[in-house]
Amino acid sequence: MEHHATAGTLLGLSGTVWFYLLTVAAVVAVVYSLSHKIQLMAAGRREVVLEDWPARVRGFIVWAIGQKRLFAEPVAGLMHALIFWGFLVFAVRSLSLIVEGLTKGWEPPLLRTPLGAAYLLTKEAFIVLVLVGVAIAAWRRLVTRPARLEYSADAWVILGLIALLMVTDALADGARIAGGAPGPWQWTPVSRAAGSLLGGSSLHAVYAWSWWIHLVALYVFANYLPFSKHFHVYTSLPNVLLRPLEAAGRLEKMDLESIDEGTTLGAQKVTDLTWKQLLDVYTCTECGRCTTVCPTTITHKPLVPRDLTIDLRDHLNAASAEIVGEPGDRPGTPARELAGDVVEPEAVWACTMCRWCEEACPLFISYIDKIAAMRRHLVLEKATFPEEAEIAFRGMEVNGNPWQLPAEQRADWARGLDVPLASEGGSFEYLFWVGCAGAYDEIGQKTSAALVRLLKAAGVSFAILGSEETCTGDSARRLGNEYLFQVLAAANVETLNRYGVTKIVTNCPHCLNTLLHEYPDFGGRFEVVHGTQLVAQLVAEDRLALTREVHQVLTYHDPCYLGRTNGEYEAPRRILAAIPGLVLKDAELSREKAMCCGAGGGRMWLEEKLGERINRTRVKQLQGSGADDVAVACPFCAVMLSNGQQELGCESAKTVDVLVLAAQALEGPAPDTQLPA
Repeated sequence: MEHHATAGTLLGLSGTVWFYLLTVAAVVAVVYSLSHKIQLMAAGRREVVLEDWPARVRGFIVWAIGQKRLFAEPVAGLMHALIFWGFLVFAVRSLSLIVEGLTKGWEPPLLRTPLGAAYLLTKEAFIVLVLVGVAIAAWRRLVTRPARLEYSADAWVILGLIALLMVTDALADGARIAGGAPGPWQWTPVSRAAGSLLGGSSLHAVYAWSWWIHLVALYVFANYLPFSKHFHVYTSLPNVLLRPLEAAGRLEKMDLESIDEGTTLGAQKVTDLTWKQLLDVYTCTECGRCTTVCPTTITHKPLVPRDLTIDLRDHLNAASAEIVGEPGDRPGTPARELAGDVVEPEAVWACTMCRWCEEACPLFISYIDKIAAMRRHLVLEKATFPEEAEIAFRGMEVNGNPWQLPAEQRADWARGLDVPLASEGGSFEYLFWVGCAGAYDEIGQKTSAALVRLLKAAGVSFAILGSEETCTGDSARRLGNEYLFQVLAAANVETLNRYGVTKIVTNCPHCLNTLLHEYPDFGGRFEVVHGTQLVAQLVAEDRLALTREVHQVLTYHDPCYLGRTNGEYEAPRRILAAIPGLVLKDAELSREKAMCCGAGGGRMWLEEKLGERINRTRVKQLQGSGADDVAVACPFCAVMLSNGQQELGCESAKTVDVLVLAAQALEGPAPDTQLPA
């Protein structure tokens, strides 16, 4: 009967031939496009270690299937999640329509089971939900127009195809229901509603047109994706599954012992990136989440994380003929260099490596490793870097600190404080890693003295290395001087191991990150805590009593390498909350969304010549809390924000370390605010 339309009744002989030809052509085209992209990604370096598959799968379920990161922005997250989940549900439906065409109407018996009924009901629900998601996306692009989005016709093509797939599915099933076709249609309320609207229409024609349009749209969609910014539909799931599992902010160790003639140091060409990094560049959705709290984007520097990825992707596509060559050729080398030809050198050096972009990206695209690889090439192979970096490098190499001050003065801050040295041979629980800022910078010295007072008050045994301590090399590594970093790291690890150090406390989040996550590559495995973490623990254990009132209204600035990179947001706040008389006001951009002060990634030692000054912008953000004074937990942040306050003319505003405030609140006589002579 005409009303019982199926693929078998609507195709006929010529229709069947056309369907087979169309299907084969679509599959061949998709396979060709994907294989070409895979060849380009495979041309990258192979040094990618994939371990701990149970953790990968667990994260895949939460981050990829559950879309957890997207819900940081509820409306946009809901919109994308509805479309994504609908995509998963309709993958089964679309496959069944293809099978129906290939078999002239065969339907899987599973649809007649309770499981099939549940699927039909789910599918029906997602017809509506996906259309709602498409409507939200359209509204955002037409009306609200968020600044972070890129606006192009490409998005409208994709949204149109998605909506077309939903509508044609409902019309096809609606025509079958109206025609009296057998099936569990009680589970398809949306299609039944569509069928009731068809009235006296030719149901056979409605079904035929809907079936054909649905499948043609599906084939067009599948073949359009590899040539659009929505290629992430193919790459996003594998990219999340294959995401790096090592500690956030950790940079890979370069093998400097196996260098021979012809070895490229760092990333000169796009093929010097790893295949996983090239998978990254094909996974970007251009959503712009990476830009919202990016300090270089906000202050109008040449570096915009999304644009960096797009530039790399476009270059990879443009260089495909050079890389892949003719069929059967081995991968070649593109002519253009990354830093200079593809990416502006100013953009490479602008990054503060605060990692907002990496934490914001819902698909776990990495940025810091790519920028570090380009910096390594510029420094190690081309000797091209900002002239201020040369001063810091020389200081670290000759004196063990970027201030270029004598190593024998490293412990001068501790005079009169009765601070034991590890070389004196006494036993101690913690090695206090003072850090260069804590030893040489006036603000950092006060914080070092404050921690000493707190540890002594709590009865914690500790020692310092004094002149035997040198810079961890954090800034050297992040500025691209991997050789200098490895020299410093090896020397420090040898010293720490010689004294049998197992536990370290430090006030510098950059030292914390390097000692904890990067020194294990050099044989240094230590339990490392930040000063605020240890003091917060001591307060919680009633080993420290903060009873002296400190009458001050302030806001707290979250350091990137303590908060975002090492996940510690609460310890400094617990200390501040324990101080009587102190009032804490959080700024809008705080905790996970705190913007960088501008000192990270070695930028502490470089001049800021382009755009607005990051430290001033951050000070203005913090002033939005209603407090002028700022508490910090990083010596670099202390310098940058204090300078920013002065540059903005906020003469009465203060920047003070959390540990200094804690020392002021200790029982007993008020601490001397001056450093010992």
